[in-house]
Amino acid sequence: MKNILLVAAENSAETYAVQVMKEFAPYGNFHFWGIGGDRLAASGFENLVHNRSLSVVGIVEVAAHLFRIRRVLNLVFRRALERRADAALLIDYPDFNLRLARRLSRAGIPVYYYISPTVWAWRYGRVEQIRRWVSRLFVIFPFEVPIYEKEKVTFTYTGHPLLAEVQVSEPREAFRRRHGVAAGDILLALLPGSREAEVRMLLTEIMGAVRLLRREFPLKVFLQKAQNIHPEQLAAAALDSDIRILDQEQGFDLLNAADAVITTCGTSNLEAALLGVPFVAVYRVNRLTYLLGRRFVKIGLYSIVNILAGRQVAAELIQKECRAERIYEEIKKILDNPRLREGMRTEFRRIKASLQQEEKPAVIICRQIRGDLGAGGGRSCPDPRLN
Repeated sequence: MKNILLVAAENSAETYAVQVMKEFAPYGNFHFWGIGGDRLAASGFENLVHNRSLSVVGIVEVAAHLFRIRRVLNLVFRRALERRADAALLIDYPDFNLRLARRLSRAGIPVYYYISPTVWAWRYGRVEQIRRWVSRLFVIFPFEVPIYEKEKVTFTYTGHPLLAEVQVSEPREAFRRRHGVAAGDILLALLPGSREAEVRMLLTEIMGAVRLLRREFPLKVFLQKAQNIHPEQLAAAALDSDIRILDQEQGFDLLNAADAVITTCGTSNLEAALLGVPFVAVYRVNRLTYLLGRRFVKIGLYSIVNILAGRQVAAELIQKECRAERIYEEIKKILDNPRLREGMRTEFRRIKASLQQEEKPAVIICRQIRGDLGAGGGRSCPDPRLN
């Protein structure tokens, strides 16, 4: 049996890791273990460390938890040596994973890295780390391809995994009827984030915007609770009896049924876009974190949807702009202006088309790793289609 260390330290990473494990499942001779969450555990993954313990965002916040993060890194590396890991699949989470990749590579363990660090936005020097320590990088955005071609990094473009993941199980009108959303009601979806710090920073302002919007619109408000968020962390919303809180498993159905979305910057922006739902992106971090990070950011856009579009399609309310009044103003524009809504949907369709791929990313990753391990090495590529 081949044993593979897998690190999925964040909510979206866990979603992609589940996809990859499903592709390996028919072969029966692979055991995945490492850092994951409840969804991975339900798929047969051996959780060495629960990813909830690494759910930290921001430079200052990471520094405050540095000792615990380093302790986890040391533990995972020791176990990789003790278990003689055949390979490692590291997903996103670059500050942790690139350090782990260096140590694994030096120990002779092939490293596969899925979801490239955002070198196109900041910290371009990570390209050199990837070239030295990663056996093969899997990239998901088309604009990343020329970067890694230029830098002579061994990589495979897979397309974006969300295209396979974003599936609606209940039609829009059926969802609305089941939840008591009348024909004249506006369904507003709230996605305050998958990390405790995000929810803490954003939820109060989002709730303030909801109160302002209710003065003008017949709202039905639904909040999506991410997997790693405890119910008590949503107390500000739970106290409002008119807000329905739904688990993440219903997230795509909720987005599909929504008229507008208030969402933290992140993967949820792309989920909304793929389902054609107008949204406003909000984000706020510790002030010192923002000031430190802002010095190094090379692009003026924050939402991945706007980055893919090459311009601001959806409003971005960052730091000081992330206030209840501004969120209210931008959602009001969406609800009042049919042409604005249709313009956003048109751009969303173009973005979706640009991310299409012939095969599911998980299939490509599965084939690559199986082929390499079967050939006895971590850097060979027996399938010429993956070169």
